[in-house]
Amino acid sequence: MTESLLLQTRLRELTVNLERVHLLSCDENWRCDRFVAPYSSIGLILEGEGTMRADGDEIHPSRSQLYLLPAGTTQSFFTDPHRPYRKYYCHFTAACPGGGLFELLRFPLCVDAADFQTAAGLFGRMIRAWNGQDPLSCIRASQAVLDLLVYYMECCPAGSILPSRSELDSPLSRAARFAEDHLDQSVTVAKMAEVAGYHPAHFTRLFQQWMGLSPVQFIIRKKTEAAIRQLTATSLPISSIAESLGFGSQFYFSNFFKKQTGMTPSEYRSAFSRPHS
Repeated sequence: MTESLLLQTRLRELTVNLERVHLLSCDENWRCDRFVAPYSSIGLILEGEGTMRADGDEIHPSRSQLYLLPAGTTQSFFTDPHRPYRKYYCHFTAACPGGGLFELLRFPLCVDAADFQTAAGLFGRMIRAWNGQDPLSCIRASQAVLDLLVYYMECCPAGSILPSRSELDSPLSRAARFAEDHLDQSVTVAKMAEVAGYHPAHFTRLFQQWMGLSPVQFIIRKKTEAAIRQLTATSLPISSIAESLGFGSQFYFSNFFKKQTGMTPSEYRSAFSRPHS
């Protein structure tokens, strides 16, 4: 899926910076109304109840849950005065080529920590790095943020981290979907550029920056992935697979596939075929 490639591209070049980390015991004065934060926050609730909002999305995180408040969103939050929050939290920035991480990708704002002690340990390590005085402390702090982000993502339900709507609706995304929808044809860079509304040379540069692959590399990867799925999960003749992917002959397809995988289609099917009905 294009969405999976986009996610990999964004995360591959992710850079983070820790702005603050703390263990906080809240009281009835812990509240804020319609604040636009220049940084993102992730927190772990140790005890208590409350409400948090980000651009209209409302969550009520409780013990053993992690929450995320993305930078640039309009935020409001308060705690129950009778059951005030005690929580770890950190403020950080996270940037990718093309913008902030949470501008480009959509995340659940509240998830269950898979293991409470692991989550608490990540914050403890971040606090130690933040308070460190040696020259490597800043690197340890950034690594701690990355580890926390990875842990948060691992706690997210499968398929819940997605490109933002603006990413999916962009001209480049339309061109990528066009290529995926026409794998049975010989899709050209010129045709993808036409779908996106750009000159081919300009389109190629933009697509490379956006996807991390050139248009030609993208088409090759998609045809290879589709071939692998059909070889391993179906009993279709190799000639039919070649035709379904726009190859003029089985010979041409076999040469293409071996160049990408190091194995002929027959060899790949023999090695990796899954049982099927």
